[in-house]
Amino acid sequence: MPPSSGSFVIAGNAMPPDTDDPRIAKIAALEAQRRAAMIAEDFATLDRLLADDLVHIHAGGNADTKQQYFTLLKDFCGFVAIERPTLNIRFLGDVAVVTGPMAHTVRIKSTGDIRKMDAFGTQIWAPHGDSWRLALYQASEIKPHA
Repeated sequence: MPPSSGSFVIAGNAMPPDTDDPRIAKIAALEAQRRAAMIAEDFATLDRLLADDLVHIHAGGNADTKQQYFTLLKDFCGFVAIERPTLNIRFLGDVAVVTGPMAHTVRIKSTGDIRKMDAFGTQIWAPHGDSWRLALYQASEIKPHA
């Protein structure tokens, strides 16, 4: 793989234009697949996309393993929409760091209540065989400065 190639910003939920680094399009496509799988509750796809040793840090600071996160999605909440208006994809050595704002809409399964949250997300995608897996996810809720 080529060394770090700086960063590339993708506006909207669209795929990036052609670049010299094919990893950028691959990471953007995997992130789109992850969002679609979360909305569809497609755990087979999520299992393929998420590293077995995933650390998923929620906006409130709680950290889940992959299995804990799957339990949360199965039992507590389901995603109605996940928007990533801008993705900044850069490479540090062999890992991809993806950052940018996001808007989540979730349904609480026990009550049917809908909750929306604006956040800033940081993800680390690591090579895995001939593809990539999400190894770290952290969301920080965006709130106005006091």
